[in-house]
Amino acid sequence: MELKRRVALNGEQLDGVHAAVVIRSVEPADGKESISAVSAAAGYGQRITGYRRENVDMVVKFAINIRKNDMERRAAVLEAVNAWAAQAARERGGAYLTVNYKPDRRLHVVLAQAPGEGSLWDWTKDFTITFRAYGVPYWEQETARSVVCGGSTNSGNTNMTVDGSAGTQADVQILNTSGMTISTVTATVNGQTMTFNNIGLGGNETLVIDHNDGLVRIRIRSAGGAYRSVMDKRSSSSANDFRVMPGTCNCSFTAQRACRMTVSWRARFL
Repeated sequence: MELKRRVALNGEQLDGVHAAVVIRSVEPADGKESISAVSAAAGYGQRITGYRRENVDMVVKFAINIRKNDMERRAAVLEAVNAWAAQAARERGGAYLTVNYKPDRRLHVVLAQAPGEGSLWDWTKDFTITFRAYGVPYWEQETARSVVCGGSTNSGNTNMTVDGSAGTQADVQILNTSGMTISTVTATVNGQTMTFNNIGLGGNETLVIDHNDGLVRIRIRSAGGAYRSVMDKRSSSSANDFRVMPGTCNCSFTAQRACRMTVSWRARFL
């Protein structure tokens, strides 16, 4: 097995499903891109106002190395492969696809096309599986990066250097290290600010601003690990989300009492 032909879903390798599975190729297919534009002045052409990547496909081709006279075994192997691919079914929320030639990268995909049984009867033909990335149509770092500031003071700031070629969301955690309840907290990432009033952040509790399926969540995590929502404590003038672009940007916080802020992100790549 050539190393470049390894592919996994949630860490489970396709060629580990059965010894008869032979991966032919793992390649990106055409994705969908959209460009928005408005008419330029004096009617000469158009001016681009935005660019959006909507989805991207990864196509896996494989063979079942069992001759056609043993159809029962071939059918069983194909069934096992379908079960492997179904990890990325929509009703399961998708799965993370990884390939060995992109170290520390992952792609959140859903199953767009499963291998059909039409090729089962012709042992010389390859099977095809198509995975599609919708919600995050970029490869992103498998291992999150983070920076930390504060800890023993009621404010702090630091710089973060973001790799990649596309913008990405940033998660923020602010731990109350003072041992006393805090009412007001402000966090700023890359010029975007969120302010919280009457938040009731107790000692050793953590304000968590993270994301679920691309949507921002704002909660407090108790020292025991329980969560409660504080979305309604965000001021009306606050940013809707924290987003960073490739390069260096600043992050900071201020609070009534001592806190430690951790900002984490996964860089995105075309």
